[in-house]
Order: sequence, then structure tokens, then C-alpha cells
Amino acid sequence: MKKSIQSTKRQSPTTEAQNAVAQAERAAKQALSHTNRTNVMSAEEAFVQAQHAVDGADGSSNPQVVASLHDHLNRVRAALDDAQAQQP
Repeated sequence: MKKSIQSTKRQSPTTEAQNAVAQAERAAKQALSHTNRTNVMSAEEAFVQAQHAVDGADGSSNPQVVASLHDHLNRVRAALDDAQAQQP
């Protein structure tokens, strides 16, 4: 029987936010390149999760990174808006 190995090291809120924004960006790009209702909805969900993660990173020890994440999230939102506008 195989045992699953789980890391005991937790990610910082900033790292979680960075990962969530990257995932939202990938989802938005997917929605732009293959515009359909499912991809747009998945991208919207990823965006909301990223937004929560970035909000959770507010007040971290690295405010410059958090500010950069907010800017990146704004660009993802714009890409998602474009995908929604292209939706048939």
C-alpha cells in the first residue's frame, strides 16, 4: 500500500496569492483562446479565488509584492473581461 507524502511546510499567504494569480492568468488565457461558457466560468472562479488570496496577503511583510499582485490581478480581470465580450 502506497503512502501519500504530504509536506508539513505551509506556504505563506503571499506565495499562495502568487500561485492563485498565476492560475487565474492561465485560466483567463485559456478562456481567451478557446472562448466558451465553460472556460469563461472557470476563469471567473479562478479570478475570484485569486482575489481572495491576494486580499489574504494584504498586510504581509512584503507590501511591494502584494501591490504587484494587485496590478497583475487587474490585468487578469481585463483579459477575463475581453474573453467575456468575445463569448458567443
